[in-house]
Amino acid sequence: MRYRMIFVVASVLCFMILAAAAAEITGTWVAEMEGGPGGGGQPTKITFILKADGSTLTGTNIGPRGNENEIVEGKIDGDKVSFSVKVDMMGNEMKINYKGTVSGDELKLTFEFEGGMGGPGGGPGGGPGAKPMEIVAKRQ
Repeated sequence: MRYRMIFVVASVLCFMILAAAAAEITGTWVAEMEGGPGGGGQPTKITFILKADGSTLTGTNIGPRGNENEIVEGKIDGDKVSFSVKVDMMGNEMKINYKGTVSGDELKLTFEFEGGMGGPGGGPGGGPGAKPMEIVAKRQ
């Protein structure tokens, strides 16, 4: 009986720790990218409004021009997160896939465009041979 009680208490504590870790991602996060739209100029701000529900991540992405996009396919696994955003790029729907880790007030993400986008030979973020781009978002 005593071992059963210890097991139950340990299980409850583990569940509480996992729930607290998942909740760390809930909130508003802002990342800045160099160069702004079209290259050069002021930094581009990207906002993520995230909500954790167990291992599911939902929310909204606000792009540099104020366009809001729903976060889909969001997953949380400890400090690791992944999600996608579908955006309208000049009349074409593009999907951006994000993955990364949360640590305190910092969310490190890599992202790439699904289905190809980027310059000849696959520039950063999309296209054949492209490398994922990196951003760091700060909790607001």
